[in-house]
Amino acid sequence: MMNVQGLLDKIEDTIDMGSKIPLSGKIAVDAETIKQCIEDIRYDLPIEIEKAQEVMSHHNNIITRANNEASSIVSSAQTEADGIISAAKEKASGIAATAEANAKSTLASASEQAKQMIESSEITRLAHEFSDRVRAQATAEAENIVRNAKSQAEAILLDANNQAEETKSKADKWAGEIRSAAAEFVEDIMKNSDEVLSSNIAEIRKARQSLFGDRR
Repeated sequence: MMNVQGLLDKIEDTIDMGSKIPLSGKIAVDAETIKQCIEDIRYDLPIEIEKAQEVMSHHNNIITRANNEASSIVSSAQTEADGIISAAKEKASGIAATAEANAKSTLASASEQAKQMIESSEITRLAHEFSDRVRAQATAEAENIVRNAKSQAEAILLDANNQAEETKSKADKWAGEIRSAAAEFVEDIMKNSDEVLSSNIAEIRKARQSLFGDRR
């Protein structure tokens, strides 16, 4: 059984196969064939329309189901997305809170360390200043001690030189006096020796003259 589309094609073919009527512009066709096709179309058209309606209804049902399924999928996806977003927001909030707490703790620790470093630096600075003062004072005292020691050494040396000069002078004086006394003593001894010798010689001559007489 031919459908409506086939019948319409048959009518078109029948018209194409018709004979042209000269001088009229008309075509002689097989009217019975065309009428039969039209009858068949009238018979088949409701069926085709019903089928088309069924197809349309089925199409609409498919579209409706698709829309419903799509809506359900979208709704589920939206719900899931909302849940994910909510969980993400909650997690992000927790992370932010933890990060803020850690940041505050880190900042507090850093501030405390910085404070301790500042205090340590201040103590170090004061220690350096005290050390510098002690070093400067010790240096000044050492220089003063050295100066005093040099002064004392120079004074002692000068005094020693003076004492040495004085001792040398006294020694020279004593040596001169001793030499002078010794010379005088030797001179006296020589003088006495000469006198004694002369006296002895005179005595010897007297004794000789007494013993032997004068033999001149």
